[in-house]
Amino acid sequence: MKKFLSLLLAVCMIASLLAACGGSSDPVDNNKAEASTDKYRSFYQVWIGSFCDSDGNKTGDLQGLISKLDYINDGDPNAGDDLGADGIWLSPMMPSTTYHKYNVRDYYNIDPQFGTLEDFEQLIEDCHSRGIKVIIDLVLNHSGADHEFFLKACDELREGKEDGYARYYNFSKKQDSVYQHPVSGTDYYYQGDFWDQMPDWNLSFEGTRDYFDEVTKFWLDKGVDGFRLDAVKYFADKNTDAEEFLKWFCDMARGYNPDVYVVGEDWDDAGNVYDMYESGVDSLFNFKFANSGGEFMLASHTMTSDALKKLKKYDDNIKKRNENAINANFLTNHDMTRVANILDEDDNKMAAALYMLAPGNSFTYNGEEIGMEADGNEDPYKRTAMIWDNENLPDITVEGIKAQENELGGVEQQLKDDHSLLNTYRKLFKLRLQNPEIARGDIEEVLDLGDPNVGGMIINHDGSRVLVIHNTTEEAKELTVDMIENPELRGWVYGDLTEEPNKETPKLNGTTLTLPVRTSVVIKENK
Repeated sequence: MKKFLSLLLAVCMIASLLAACGGSSDPVDNNKAEASTDKYRSFYQVWIGSFCDSDGNKTGDLQGLISKLDYINDGDPNAGDDLGADGIWLSPMMPSTTYHKYNVRDYYNIDPQFGTLEDFEQLIEDCHSRGIKVIIDLVLNHSGADHEFFLKACDELREGKEDGYARYYNFSKKQDSVYQHPVSGTDYYYQGDFWDQMPDWNLSFEGTRDYFDEVTKFWLDKGVDGFRLDAVKYFADKNTDAEEFLKWFCDMARGYNPDVYVVGEDWDDAGNVYDMYESGVDSLFNFKFANSGGEFMLASHTMTSDALKKLKKYDDNIKKRNENAINANFLTNHDMTRVANILDEDDNKMAAALYMLAPGNSFTYNGEEIGMEADGNEDPYKRTAMIWDNENLPDITVEGIKAQENELGGVEQQLKDDHSLLNTYRKLFKLRLQNPEIARGDIEEVLDLGDPNVGGMIINHDGSRVLVIHNTTEEAKELTVDMIENPELRGWVYGDLTEEPNKETPKLNGTTLTLPVRTSVVIKENK
C-alpha cells in the first residue's frame, strides 16, 4: 500500500511539474469556468427544420432540438462532451407557407411542422435549466401575404377604403419600382422588397407598432431572452427612419425586460452599420468580417495582424456610437455558402479561432462546427440536415434535398477524434468561458510581432488583461511576451494537426513563448 501511495504521489508531482513548466498538460482541461450571467454569450444558430426530426416526418422540430440540448450544453461548464454554447438563436418558427418561415402568417404561434407552443415552453424551460439563453428570429420588415391584416387590407381597398387595415402596409396607386406589386381587383400597389408574398409593414404607423409591442410582450412572457431582427436595413422607407424604428423597438422591449438582448441583421457598409448602433441596439452582425471575402477567413492564412488592426478599428467605432455595443462575430449563416466550401480543414480551424477569440458575442451556425458543405448555391443547400452520424444519415429533406455524407465525419465520428474540427470548436467555447475577458473586453492594443501573419492583441476588461496570439504560418515562432505582467498560458488550439498528431505544444517560460506552427494561444496577465 505504501509503495502504491508513493508511486501515485510521484506521478502527481511529475504532472504538476510538467504543467508548471508549460509542458504537455493542457490548461483548458484544468481551468475552471463559471456560467455566464450577462448578455455576453457564445451563440449556436439552429435551423430548426433541418436540425433533428423527432417524429419521422422528414422535417426537424422543437422536440428534436430538445433531444439534442445535451450536445449543445449539458448544463455543466466544466464537464461533458457538449459543445459549450450558452446561447441559442432559433430560425423563424412561426406559421408560414414556406420552409424558411420568413413570410409569417401568425406572430403568436408555432408552425405545426415544428410543434406547439407547449413544445416551445418546454424548450425554454430546458434551456434555462442549462444556463442557455434563447433568442428567436423576429421578422418585422414584412409579413406573409396570407397574414390576416394584409388580407383584410386588400379586401378593404377593393371597397375603396384606405383608412382601415391598409394603414398597416405600404400601398400606393403609383408603381415606382419593381418591388411594388399589384393588388388584384384594384389600381393599388403594395411594397414588397423581397418577394410579392412578403408585403412590407408600414413601420411608421402607430397601429403597426402597437401590434409589434403586443407580439414582443407575448414572446418575452413565454421566456425568450431576446430577438434576432431580420433585415433591419430595410426598416427604412419613404416614411420610416430605420434607426428611429430600431430605437423604438429596443426601448419598448427593454420596458418589459431590461436584460433583453437584441441583435440585428444589416448587410450594409460599415459606416452605415456604425450609425445604426446609435439606435442603442445591443449588436449588429459583423458582416464585414464574415463570409468568403471577410477578414476572418482571409486572416486564417494571410495578413493576420492587419485583420486584427481592422477589428480594433471596427470595435472602437461601434463603441463610439454606443458604449454598450457588443460586437457579433461569425463566419457564415443560413444565407451564405458554408465555410467548408471556402476553406480547407486547417484554415477552417484558424478562422474559427480568429472569430471565437475576439471581443463580443460569437455566433456559430449549426453544422459549421463539423465542417458541413453546401452542394449547391441556392438557399436550401445552405440549410440541409445536420449530420449527427455519418453512418446513419438523417432522413430530413429540405426542399427535396437529402442529407449527404460529411467528408470530415458527423458528430459521432468527430467526438472520437481529439484533433477534429468539432473538438477544436469545443475547446474554443471553453476558452471563451474560462477567460471572460475575451468576450467582454476592449482591444487595448494590436501588437507588432515581426511577421504580418502572426497576429496578437491585448484585450482589457476592467483592468484584467488577456493576450491572444495567432500564428497562421508554417513556422514555429519564439516570441517575447513582456507586454503583460506575469503571463500565464491559459490554453491553445491548433490550426492543423490533420497529419501531425504528435505536434509540439506551446511553451511559456517566463516571458518567452514558443508558439508552434498554425496555433492560437490565450495568455492571461497575473498582476
